Amino acid sequence: MRPLLCALAGLALLRAAGADAGEWGPGGRAQGRAWRAPEPFIPSRGDSTRSTGCDTHMAVHGRLDVIEETVEKTVEHLEAEVKGLLSQLEELAWNLPPGPFSPTSDLLGDDHF
Repeated sequence: MRPLLCALAGLALLRAAGADAGEWGPGGRAQGRAWRAPEPFIPSRGDSTRSTGCDTHMAVHGRLDVIEETVEKTVEHLEAEVKGLLSQLEELAWNLPPGPFSPTSDLLGDDHF
């Protein structure tokens, strides 16, 4: 997930700098002006606001990853518990004595010889 976030952040920075658009010289393409590539974007190293925001963003995503992993482990544990309980219920159902409403079929029929 982090590589995707970094790639998206890089694209956003490139768009902010206009690197994906470039521009035509004065008069535009119709007048035969030359294509002029945009200047490369060089982030300022002294902008602590951006780095603090990025650090906070990455910390939040790190915490979300931990929470997601915890939830997945909890769900797996609960699934195992439910399967165990269901197997115990099935075992108990087979060991119950037959009653008036039991689903066992009457092998001798209604006349009971």
